[in-house]
Amino acid sequence: MSVAEIGALHARYVRMSDRFKSLWTYHQFASGVFKNFLGLSLPYAVDFQKIFERIKAIGGTLNAAQAAEAQSALSVSELGLDRISRQVLDADAQIPPSMLRRFLEKVKKQDETIIHSLIKLYLYADAVESDCRDKLDFLFTRIGEDFVAERGEYWSRDSLEFREKIIALVSILRVAEPPQEEVVRIIRAIRSMRDEVQRVEHFEELTDRGLLRNARTFKHRIGDLYFHPDVLLAIVELNVSTKNRFLKLYQSEEQRLLLDADKLMEHGQAIERNFGDTNPELIDEIARFRAAKERFDELRAQSNVKHDVITNLKASMTNIMAQLDRGLGAEEEATADLPETFFDETERQEEIVTRFGRDDVLLKFLTRIATALAPFDADVTGEQIVDSPSVKELRLEPWEADAWRYLFARTPPPDAEDHEELWMLFLRAAALRVKVDEEATIIATAMAAGVRPEPEIMASAKLSLDCAKELDEHFNDFLHEAVYDSGARFVHQLYRSRFRLLRGFSGLWLIYDRRR
Repeated sequence: MSVAEIGALHARYVRMSDRFKSLWTYHQFASGVFKNFLGLSLPYAVDFQKIFERIKAIGGTLNAAQAAEAQSALSVSELGLDRISRQVLDADAQIPPSMLRRFLEKVKKQDETIIHSLIKLYLYADAVESDCRDKLDFLFTRIGEDFVAERGEYWSRDSLEFREKIIALVSILRVAEPPQEEVVRIIRAIRSMRDEVQRVEHFEELTDRGLLRNARTFKHRIGDLYFHPDVLLAIVELNVSTKNRFLKLYQSEEQRLLLDADKLMEHGQAIERNFGDTNPELIDEIARFRAAKERFDELRAQSNVKHDVITNLKASMTNIMAQLDRGLGAEEEATADLPETFFDETERQEEIVTRFGRDDVLLKFLTRIATALAPFDADVTGEQIVDSPSVKELRLEPWEADAWRYLFARTPPPDAEDHEELWMLFLRAAALRVKVDEEATIIATAMAAGVRPEPEIMASAKLSLDCAKELDEHFNDFLHEAVYDSGARFVHQLYRSRFRLLRGFSGLWLIYDRRR
């Protein structure tokens, strides 16, 4: 056997040994999480000591005389590690990303090699999508940040040494080198997101503008480009910058939030007494508020407050406080003029805002769709809904009506997969079609009468055209993925919703272009 072949055996042995170390380290981590957080025993049993002894013995056979024996033993051990890896990843599926973060943040700063081993566990197994991507995102950020006590904030490392560590880690995946121009484009997009987060001045903007959700979606959808060293360094910088902004905004928000919540807790019974009889929906809202407050207090005690928990608490408080200002202690007839659907409409709008953001240009039209679809029971099909007189004028597709019901839990989705992004895309496209048709009609009518359209409607149409371009890109991304792993019916739905949007877009563009 040649020197090169012996060298290849050594390299294979080193990789296998490193993989075993990552599994062993993760096993120790998982043991702590299952015991202290889940209150369960590990769902697998592996004799790591026996495996270690077997791998150690192989090291003594890496020579020309025993090369065949070494190759056979390496193959057997690699198959064994594959089996163990599957068992470990099945257990890992029971540990959500937030729990991994909480566990690691509860203990003192670990030896960085432990974090490296946890990262390697996912990379060796090629488990880099979905929740695993979120866990890797946290772990890479953990080794890429330092806390500067004097400044009270985190700082992202930009040293050559850190870059070399990133290169060594991501080399485990052995992914193809992407075109440099694509890398540059991705890095610019990441830095644009970082700059946008830094410009946020109010806590609510993080949710209302969907900045955190958009960043997470972006990191999931760039695929293997995430693991390009320069891209990953930019992502760590974005994560550290976002963490600092979140902490700064939260610190200024926390005390006011606690005071307002405590005040509302004090008045809860009075609100129920004054509004409960005529507005049972408000009783439900108070119950949601109390549940949100309990969850907030629980996570605050654990130093694990999440952005969505704060947002839900504030949204519930806003709904109740608006009514408290109007009617607390007032006579019963003071509420008699409120329409019966007032609280339903308010709740629907808050649901839309929570999902799509308060600044979404389609908020008005999304709410219109929600109002039209809300009365239908769960056993009514999407086809029946879109053909009903109250919905027909919106010209929805059956799967768009279903998307609204799945997204807001009116009916359970047909499978266990999370298609939230797709449902939101269908709904936004449907809402944009309604908006586009309305604007095209107004502009065309004005032009036919020889009247110049109002600047406001032209500005709104411009927003619609920009939004249509954005949604078309999302449709294109979904279609690119769908042709590989989805059925003909699903692809047909994507194409039909996309082409209907493009038809409305082209009509509005032709009208808009004549009046520029």
